[in-house]
Amino acid sequence: MRHYEIVFLVHPDQSDQTQSILNKFSSVVTDSGGVVHRSENIGNRRLSYPIQDQFKAFFGLMNIECSQEVIKEIKDSFKFNDSIIRDLVMVMKKAQTDTSALSSQANEEEKIVINSDSESSFQKTDVLKKQKESKKEAAPEELEQKESKKEAAPEELEQKESKKEAALVVEENPVKNLKDEETKDLEKPILND
Repeated sequence: MRHYEIVFLVHPDQSDQTQSILNKFSSVVTDSGGVVHRSENIGNRRLSYPIQDQFKAFFGLMNIECSQEVIKEIKDSFKFNDSIIRDLVMVMKKAQTDTSALSSQANEEEKIVINSDSESSFQKTDVLKKQKESKKEAAPEELEQKESKKEAAPEELEQKESKKEAALVVEENPVKNLKDEETKDLEKPILND
C-alpha cells in the first residue's frame, strides 16, 4: 500500500457536501483495509484564478494509505460528481498526520479578520464620538454663518437680476449689436508700411 494526499475543491453553492464527501472517501478507504491519516475540511477559500466562473471554493484534504484500486475508485467518483470542480491526487513518501499548512493558514486569516474587525469597530466609535463633539462646538458658528448668508442673499439676487436684464437686452437686439461691432472695426485706422 502507498501513501496518497488528495485535495479537492467543492463548488461554493454545494458546500454542505464537502464533509459528506470526506466521510464517503474515508469509509471507502477503511472498508478496503486502508488507513486515513488525516482528513480536513479546510473551508471556503479564495481561488488564485477563476475555475468554472467561480472565485471561491470549499477545500477538502485527505492523507490516506491504500491500494491503487481504491485510488482508481476515488478518481472515478471525482469524474462523476458535479460538485467537485477540481481535484489532485499525489503520491507521498510517508504519512502526514499533522495539521496541513493550508488549514493553519486559513485559521490564521480568520483570527486576523476577527481582530481587525474588533479594532476597526473601536476606532469607528472613537471617530463617531469626536465627530459629534465637533458638531456640538461648531453649531453656534454655523448659525452665525447662515445668518450672514441670509443678509448677503438680497444683494446677490439684485446682482443676478441686473445681469439677466443685460443679457435680455443683447438678445433682443442682436442685429444692432453686430452692426456696432462692424462699425468699430471700420473706425480703426489702417496703417500701411
